[in-house]
Amino acid sequence: MKNQKEFTARAWLMFGLFAALGISIFGRILWIQSAEHEQWKEVGERFESSVRDINPSRGQIYAINGNVLATSVPIFEVRWDSKSEAINWNVFDSELDSLCLGLSKILGDRNQREYRELLRNGRNLGRRNTLIARRASYIQQKEIAQLPFVRRGRFKSGFTFTRTEQRQKPFGDLASRTIGIDRNENRVGLEASWNNELSGNIGKQIQRRVAGGEWMPVSDDFIIEPKAGLDVISSIDMHLQDVASSALRQQLQAHDAAWGTVILMEVKTGMIRAMANLTRSSKEPQEGESSVYFESFNHAIGRAVEPGSTFKLASLMTAMSAGNVQPDDQIDTGNGITYFYGKRMSDSNADRGGSGILNTTEIFELSSNVGTALTIKNAFGDDAQIFLNGLQDIGVHAPTGLRLAGESTPLVYQKVGEGRWSGLSLTQMSIGYEVTQTPLQTLNLYNAVANNGQSLRPQLVERLESNGQVVKTFQPEVLNQRICAPNVLAACQNMLERVADPEGKGTAQFIFAKSPYRVAGKTGTARIAGPNGYDGRYRASFAGYFPAENPRYSCIVVIADTRSGVYYGSSIAGPVFRELANKVYATDPSFHTTSTGLLAENCKLPGSKDGAQTDLIRLYETLEMPYEGIGSGDWVTVTTSDSTAVISTRNIASNRVPDVRGMGLRDALYLLENAGLKVKTLGMGTVRRQSLPPGADLKSNIAITIELS
Repeated sequence: MKNQKEFTARAWLMFGLFAALGISIFGRILWIQSAEHEQWKEVGERFESSVRDINPSRGQIYAINGNVLATSVPIFEVRWDSKSEAINWNVFDSELDSLCLGLSKILGDRNQREYRELLRNGRNLGRRNTLIARRASYIQQKEIAQLPFVRRGRFKSGFTFTRTEQRQKPFGDLASRTIGIDRNENRVGLEASWNNELSGNIGKQIQRRVAGGEWMPVSDDFIIEPKAGLDVISSIDMHLQDVASSALRQQLQAHDAAWGTVILMEVKTGMIRAMANLTRSSKEPQEGESSVYFESFNHAIGRAVEPGSTFKLASLMTAMSAGNVQPDDQIDTGNGITYFYGKRMSDSNADRGGSGILNTTEIFELSSNVGTALTIKNAFGDDAQIFLNGLQDIGVHAPTGLRLAGESTPLVYQKVGEGRWSGLSLTQMSIGYEVTQTPLQTLNLYNAVANNGQSLRPQLVERLESNGQVVKTFQPEVLNQRICAPNVLAACQNMLERVADPEGKGTAQFIFAKSPYRVAGKTGTARIAGPNGYDGRYRASFAGYFPAENPRYSCIVVIADTRSGVYYGSSIAGPVFRELANKVYATDPSFHTTSTGLLAENCKLPGSKDGAQTDLIRLYETLEMPYEGIGSGDWVTVTTSDSTAVISTRNIASNRVPDVRGMGLRDALYLLENAGLKVKTLGMGTVRRQSLPPGADLKSNIAITIELS
């Protein structure tokens, strides 16, 4: 019993000792958290430091002509540390009013009194990260740094400036999708594909954590100094980019199309000088307004579609290379309608009786579906694999490898029987169906034909620079030294020239009739496949190069799903090609030979639209251009040869529908509206068609539609 009492006494003694110890520890914790809080907080902040990553300045993206396409603009977060050890509070009090007045003038978001209250509260509460400005510009930061008290320096004033970079595109939407977007995830365009070069090298710096979880540099020194990214000098020419985008936008709005793209490429280098991509806004326009278009998707490289008739170049090139087909071999296209396995195929002129017997060159020139399909079937019907092998030899089955994020892979059968291959596949492929390519992949073949058969990888970057010094220059990259034999290449070049020959009968006969240069190219009009098959929507295209005799540039225009009722490649895509080519020809001095006169020797006279005689004669005399003939009336027709322009009278009868074909829009509108007609226009350029026949009886207040190209 005695032992039990002793054990109980000892237990209570131990319990009392532990209880007292616990109470003393708890009391000490309360004391530290209250009376000694600021003292230990400062000690903790002094020792809670870490080596932090410092992001470098991102490189800029330039156009080849020096325009800045994407740049990093510095943005500064301005904070005040009231616990900075070297602050002289007498100086702070004496300069506070001047400081607050300066902050109010520079930042403009608070008045002098509000800044004084902000700083005094920061001092009274001992704050180490009072926010002064979250997004001060570079100029504002420089001005703040010169204010009274702040100019004493970081440690004597407590003011800190944390720099971040904000990416901006000075040209806004122009080439926006090609330039791309800089963000932490899902970058696109050049910003994505050249991110390693643009990013630079991350630096290291010791920083300490302050109240609120913010980090502040211990000093301005770096453990590893950040290295700025390289500047990317792109191949884009902003003057040509502007022309391409403007011409494309006008045509899209005129025909209310869903989307469109233009690519202009230098033949000998593969450098892309312009790449415009526009998509119609999903928001329907108000009555009387045009649809809005913006760069939201890179159709040029990301949209693989059935190319339609522009693929006939690859088909007939393969036939002449591997199928014993000659340019003068004849095919009877009959009335422009034929059937393969019960499926109807027709030509655009089938309603007018077709074209009958055509040779290979004429088949291409007239873009005969029936002729192309029969040619390919006759050449490869017994062994379609030879046709597929020939397409692979040309290279149309592979991506271009352009260093730009998002290029789609073309879908071209490589083996008979794969995928959805059927008995119709051979003939459907021959005219550009059951295959898909991006516009750039289509253009690359045309560029190879222009480049004497040598296929180059398209490129968007000319060189890399650092502080104005060239770090690396990119040379042309050969994909295929020779896509076909010289005789086949010559035949293809001739066929392409015939398509756009103003004196011929090709599908682009009228587009370049007034141009002072020759074009080689191919129109394309492809039906658009929907969920229920081909439902009456079309995609228009024109691919080619110029000048035909000495190619300098290749170009493709694709415009999809117009609502205007006009959908042929010659009427929709061709005019955009022409406008861009005209700009290149007019502004590139290498196209022109200088001489003592206005016109160089052996230089073709530029064509002229028909129109008002007085204006035309004044123009010819001002430019010292030779002309012959004088019309007897106010309106004339102009025929231009290599050496002179011949002016002849154009009779405009009263009370009859005027003939405005061959005129520009201004003169055509003048005549038609003065005749009392309500005019609707389609396209741009020169009037090619008018809905009311010339010379018909004139009735007031009736409508006429004129189509320009």
